[in-house]
Amino acid sequence: MREIRTEIQINAAPERVWQVLTDFASYPDWNPFMRRISGEPAVGSRLEVRIEPPDSRGMTFKPIVIMSEA
Repeated sequence: MREIRTEIQINAAPERVWQVLTDFASYPDWNPFMRRISGEPAVGSRLEVRIEPPDSRGMTFKPIVIMSEA
């Protein structure tokens, strides 16, 4: 199984960060590569993520949520 991990310091309340990260419908507003995300951000759930970088083929992947703050 592939896994992506990253870490960053954000100067905002954790609740606000979680709200932004789980507002899947708004992703195209601030990340034009992320065209669509569907699913529930709950441990064990499978998301469906569609990315479309410029000058590249789009790709859909289906990660499983392994950690959630909800």
